[in-house]
Amino acid sequence: MRCRQTLHSLILAGLACAGLPGGIAWASCGQAFCVVNTNWYMQGIPADPGNSRMDLRYEGITQNQLMQGSHKISSADDPEDPLERRTANRNLLASYEYTASNDWGFGVALPVLYRNHEHTLDPNGAAVDEQWNFTRIGDLRAVATYSLISDDDPVNRFGIQFGAKLPTGSYTVSNGDGVAAERALQPGTGTTDAVMSLFYTHRGFSPTAAWSAQIGYQQALNSREGYKPGSQVAFTAGYNQPLIGALTGAVQLNALWKNRDSGENAEPELSGGRYVFISPGVSYAATTAIQLYAYAQLPIYRYVNGIQLVADWGFVGGAAFQF
Repeated sequence: MRCRQTLHSLILAGLACAGLPGGIAWASCGQAFCVVNTNWYMQGIPADPGNSRMDLRYEGITQNQLMQGSHKISSADDPEDPLERRTANRNLLASYEYTASNDWGFGVALPVLYRNHEHTLDPNGAAVDEQWNFTRIGDLRAVATYSLISDDDPVNRFGIQFGAKLPTGSYTVSNGDGVAAERALQPGTGTTDAVMSLFYTHRGFSPTAAWSAQIGYQQALNSREGYKPGSQVAFTAGYNQPLIGALTGAVQLNALWKNRDSGENAEPELSGGRYVFISPGVSYAATTAIQLYAYAQLPIYRYVNGIQLVADWGFVGGAAFQF
């Protein structure tokens, strides 16, 4: 079985970022995470020392379109065996962030993944369908944030995030027939990855608006059972503008460059690529401590290595709680 890859993290997983849900996608199968960045600083929300923030984020992405390079193709154009049909991803990402001081913050994030993958063996002969359907915990991410804040405006800040993705997710999931899923389809990579990012936020064109940017890098520090995920670089630029009352409009430009996977259990020729997305969204301040948000992730440009399954759109929705 071959899991066609397009975003591999996460996405992030999303935005994908080298921080919490959003910047650099979480390592996994293909376009399995949105790359929308919902970190608090990317929304222009200052966090006072001693405050905590919890975020519950849902993502829906269905990979059902074959691409070769930058072109969409049909199943009739795919010479590979097996023939990839569909991968449905429904992800819940839970994160916790603590602001220890004006300079330092710490956070952890853990995804719970529902994944349904279907492909057909020997499509030109006696077709046999195979399927993997599972809900599992993915890889834990832990980061520290150091930032420099403007004396004039707490929204204006420059910072760095650094930490690690830990191998808490399984990489040995099998289907009902006892066939192990390909490593790129597994909920975890089995590797420990270093993550790092730089971010900058600034007050927008109106007193209650803000814009932000982040660039992040993720690199596996080891391989596991013949598999090492490719390194990746992610970039996000966003702008938030209050609209009416407690409603805020937002737009992000998200880009991701992922290198090929390596190892005897990887498929370098069918992994990695370059992606650019536009992600419009809205947020609503239900109370001073609760914020609801929703984004659509829409592709502007995609180039995949080999032939891979992609999604033509993705959805992100969630709630953030400050206390």
